[in-house]
Amino acid sequence: MNQNFTIRVVETIDPNSKQCSDHLWEEIQNRYGFQAPNPMDFQDFLPPQGRFFIAEHSATGEVMGSVAYTKFNDLQCELDAVYVFPKFRKNSIAKSLLSELEKQAQIDGYSSIILRAGAPQPEALALYKNFGFKEIPAFGKWVSDPTAICFEKKIIL
Repeated sequence: MNQNFTIRVVETIDPNSKQCSDHLWEEIQNRYGFQAPNPMDFQDFLPPQGRFFIAEHSATGEVMGSVAYTKFNDLQCELDAVYVFPKFRKNSIAKSLLSELEKQAQIDGYSSIILRAGAPQPEALALYKNFGFKEIPAFGKWVSDPTAICFEKKIIL
């Protein structure tokens, strides 16, 4: 595929990153069947405690997707905010975002990336497995969540 997008790290909260977060939260509520305020706090995704990446169309600047991580502990970061707008799916955007995130996580000194997903997200589960994530027991705040399917990917430093 001819890559028609660029990926950038968000240094401050901007309309494109907010748009990704809002659409992701709407999709999560629809898939899991609940309504609640968006719990994502952008400060968690900004340096030094995290990173937020967005993919934007090279020609138009239109936001296409996002991925982020937050510090879980000194050796692990937690993947979050993985979202690609429906009209841009199946174009390797999520894989490209994950690749950029993994590179930055290595630079930031992490040895693994952990995440939580669930059965209502079959596309995400397949993506993570194909990207080298291995299923692990629930961790942190997800231990008491019966819908949690957790993964880890060891990254080489």
